[in-house]
Amino acid sequence: MVRKYFGTDGIRGKANEGAMTAETALRVGMAAGRVFRRGDHRHRVVIGKDTRLSGYMLEPALTAGFTSMGMDVFLFGPLPTTYRKNKRPFHPSPTALDKRWKTSPS
Repeated sequence: MVRKYFGTDGIRGKANEGAMTAETALRVGMAAGRVFRRGDHRHRVVIGKDTRLSGYMLEPALTAGFTSMGMDVFLFGPLPTTYRKNKRPFHPSPTALDKRWKTSPS
């Protein structure tokens, strides 16, 4: 994956053109999963999206990429964009997340 696709707000572009394809989302999920995979620890990732139709195309591909690398994925669906004052990283615990949103390779 070439760094030229990543800007300050992630990968941007017109859906199904250039870098904004399901194939790219799959590859990004796999690459990120490879980076996050360390030892026996199962890492978790939360995926949110906005209400544009492209999110419904890209979300399953991104999920497939993460799960193919052994990560647990929690799908939050459409979420509002918010300003975050607290800069601490988000680390969901299994009890904090509803199991119905979980997808897993197992």
